[in-house]
Amino acid sequence: MLFKTGKIYINSLLNSVKELPTELRISEISRYFLSIPYKKNSLIGSLTEQEKLVVDLEGVDCMTFIEYVEALRLSNDLNSFIENLKKVRYFDGAVDFKKRRHYFTDWNELKTVKNVTAEITEEFVTVVKKLNFIEGLEPKQRIVNYIPATILEKIAFKLKTGDYCGFYTSRHSLDVTHTGIIILDEGIVKLRHASSHKGHVVDEDFLRYSKQKEGIIIFRPEE
Repeated sequence: MLFKTGKIYINSLLNSVKELPTELRISEISRYFLSIPYKKNSLIGSLTEQEKLVVDLEGVDCMTFIEYVEALRLSNDLNSFIENLKKVRYFDGAVDFKKRRHYFTDWNELKTVKNVTAEITEEFVTVVKKLNFIEGLEPKQRIVNYIPATILEKIAFKLKTGDYCGFYTSRHSLDVTHTGIIILDEGIVKLRHASSHKGHVVDEDFLRYSKQKEGIIIFRPEE
């Protein structure tokens, strides 16, 4: 296992948020990641290299960021965090490249969150996609619901702090191009995410950020 905590002291953090409700728990945990550098390809493993469990809180990409936050919000201490991270990142909690959740919509089978995209609005779009971004892995045929970017301003008030947001793409072989966390701040909808453009984890105006996107997919944490 590769383990780097950086400025985040896991036991101390978890102790400080243990009494908070789910939404505030995610908001507070993710706040600790603000300004942490964006780091691409931080995970170790491939079809030819043995998978290792990586805990690298010194640098995150958009997907490892939300994985760490979700695993932390489910945990009470360091040991439970490690076990929860395995369950969030891998099918059956098995540390194996072939078992890794390579796609955001792999969270459909994660029991701690629920895909609420089709519940937020009746104006969602349904497509069938063949996900095969990872060469050498079996393609996944998947039905994907997404909310078009053209109606986001109309439905933004239905989003909640702690929602995990994926930005849908019509690009062949992928479901989303980016992920982040919705944060409501005094009536403003923000996106907290690991930004490759900014170079670190930041808060940005969600509607402004979404203007150049095709749509969103929302997973809501279960209590």
